[in-house]
Amino acid sequence: MFLKTFLATWKCLSRLAAALGLTLAALQPLAAQNAPGPVEAGRRLASQWCSGCHAVEPNTVGLFAAGFAEIAKVPSTTALSLKVFLRTSHRNMPNFILQPDEADDIVAYIMSLKRK
Repeated sequence: MFLKTFLATWKCLSRLAAALGLTLAALQPLAAQNAPGPVEAGRRLASQWCSGCHAVEPNTVGLFAAGFAEIAKVPSTTALSLKVFLRTSHRNMPNFILQPDEADDIVAYIMSLKRK
């Protein structure tokens, strides 16, 4: 009797878990539409943290440092070189501690300026 009840409960829970999984999978694209892409997230972060010295937006002038569009157009600028740069402390820059995903977003934004 116990085994029969257990198996019936297990079967019911398995169906419930499958239905929940399908529902969450169906809702995932909706959540992704509301999240900003890495380029937009990087632009927001750069505007927040870097605009005090750098020109973050194209066709603007930085106060103390090269603009991001200038940096992007340097032939040696790559995603890898920017990631290394952002993870290294520099004498003339504030020592921001970026999370890896934040650094990736800022790099994506700068690299997007290379195409403009």
